[in-house]
Amino acid sequence: MRRNIINNSKIYLIELACVLLLATFISVPASSCTIFVLTNGQRVLFCNNEDYSNPKTRIWFVTAGDGHYGCLYVGFDNGWAQGGMNTKGLAFDWVAGYTVKWKPERGMIKVRGNPSERMLETCANVEEAIAFYKTHREPSFSYARILIADSSGTSIIIGASDGHLQFEKANQSRGFGYMGIVDTMLANSPEPTVANGTIILRACLQKGQYATKYSNIFDLKSGNIFIFQFPEREDTVNLNLVNELSRSSHYYDIALIHQQLTKPPIPLLDNMKRFYLDEFKSIPDKEPNITRHVRTIIQDIIDGIMKSDDYTIEYWTIISPAQKEMQSGLKQYGDFISLTLVGRKVENDKRSYRYLWEFKNVTLLQQVILDENNKVARMQFEYGEFKPDTTDVDD
Repeated sequence: MRRNIINNSKIYLIELACVLLLATFISVPASSCTIFVLTNGQRVLFCNNEDYSNPKTRIWFVTAGDGHYGCLYVGFDNGWAQGGMNTKGLAFDWVAGYTVKWKPERGMIKVRGNPSERMLETCANVEEAIAFYKTHREPSFSYARILIADSSGTSIIIGASDGHLQFEKANQSRGFGYMGIVDTMLANSPEPTVANGTIILRACLQKGQYATKYSNIFDLKSGNIFIFQFPEREDTVNLNLVNELSRSSHYYDIALIHQQLTKPPIPLLDNMKRFYLDEFKSIPDKEPNITRHVRTIIQDIIDGIMKSDDYTIEYWTIISPAQKEMQSGLKQYGDFISLTLVGRKVENDKRSYRYLWEFKNVTLLQQVILDENNKVARMQFEYGEFKPDTTDVDD
């Protein structure tokens, strides 16, 4: 299942507008992905098949800090975790493909970034996870359900029905996903062994456009991690959460993990970091006229009055056909509040300015490249993050 808000790809503003228009979570065909828990009270295995079209899969590790646990996440190259496990033995993953009436209730807290990541890094068990989702906004419930389990063997399935969240708690093996195969195979109460988990995962493999891209088993008591790449490889990658976190924050490309394990850890990419925008601070603006010029250009996009003279001929040819999409893409984030310079460099005859574009609901990290005549040669999106607040659900 794929869940995403703002992609961290480096794209033209015209592409950004299209991304922003689709920024509310993107669903995929019904019965995508398989998630289940195997437990007998002594051992707890959390198992998942990730089914989607994107082959760029990753697993990444974020060390603990003030107020947050160490975690591993699995997902794709957009850095938006699809599932994960923390050092307390709590794990989660999602299954998409539902269509239900759901809006977060008025007064629910909006968090920074991915709500599931904020849940995992602050909750130690299922009860705390339930409390989190009762008080924090998670739009994904309009089309997806989450399975959460802890090291005691307790699990919870959370989904929406008739506009309200439903919480299905249990203390035995269970799960859901592709073609209902999980229910049939769990009916015999298999022992919680990696071998049994692997058999079920294999039986639930999808093919075609949304084929299974990776499979994982998390041992919630030991922190052991088992990564599979069915059907391309028969072998298993074995990791341990504590051991990986001792190597600092890093990631692996799942398709290349066998080779990468023999090399030094790869530092997290920007879109995998907890709060990447916190790394950017205002720098002295020695060209305030340029900042005013850029702000006017942004406001013109929002107002739907873009001027060709503000852009190079080449760039205007690219973005002109999508003016309405660009306008809509930015307006949905509320009033344009401020433009903050956080970086500047010169490359040949062009100057690159890195700004934080602050809107009422979103902050964007954007690069603006000007030619010698102060015409925009390119606007490049780098990162975006929704703002945390307690605004009403219709905002």
